[in-house]
Amino acid sequence: MSNMTRYNERIVDQHTQQAGGYAKLTRDIIVADRRAALRALIGLKLDDELLDVACGPGFIALDLAPYVARATGLDITPAMLDQARAAQRELGIDNADWVHGDAIALPFPDASFSVVTSGAAFHHFEDPARVLAEMLRVCRPGGRIAVIDVAPEADKTSAYDRMERMRDPSHGHAHSIDELQAMGAELKLSKPLTETGFSGPLSYASVLATSYPEQHSRDELLAIMREDAESGEDRLGFKAQLAGDGAVMVTYPMATTCWTKP
Repeated sequence: MSNMTRYNERIVDQHTQQAGGYAKLTRDIIVADRRAALRALIGLKLDDELLDVACGPGFIALDLAPYVARATGLDITPAMLDQARAAQRELGIDNADWVHGDAIALPFPDASFSVVTSGAAFHHFEDPARVLAEMLRVCRPGGRIAVIDVAPEADKTSAYDRMERMRDPSHGHAHSIDELQAMGAELKLSKPLTETGFSGPLSYASVLATSYPEQHSRDELLAIMREDAESGEDRLGFKAQLAGDGAVMVTYPMATTCWTKP
């Protein structure tokens, strides 16, 4: 690909390894009420044409496909697109397409889609402001642009980022709600609609099972999270706690930010 930088090479390497496990993990944790809330916030219509940027295993595109005319998922990692195609076949969805491409240079003409989304991906982007600008470019006037991602409390973002980079070297930066709103403001977008929520609690061991850290062992990372859970102070921003059986559980703070293109 023309934009296969060293940064993107790391993304592809990590996400190729993670593809199967991540697809299963995300499929298991996304529940029906969250899907309905996302549809309502975006205001989906049956004639919408949707693009999901950095679609991974396709969970957003496939969740929304039954409620739109056409859904397209784009990702830079072929293994993730393979997972999306497999899920599409399993679900019997016939109005979804998959495109191999880079989020900072979307291979679509201006104003191609009425809805443009990106889920659980902005924290991986090297230049998220440029990605948002590309999402705006391919969105039609009056269309909606939605970013769904982890959103730790602002005073815990640095600790959260450090922990996530130890677990997943392709992690960049988890943006606060204010940071995302500022990105939109730079692009002359009006104040967005925002909804917050949580994913979890999840077994941290199950999260680590889908991870391929390079400089830290999974046991080391589990011990760090266990210490945070035992402290009761939530220093890392994961709301870590211990289950009755002693398992370390984590909860991911999430936010959906939705703009309307003028």
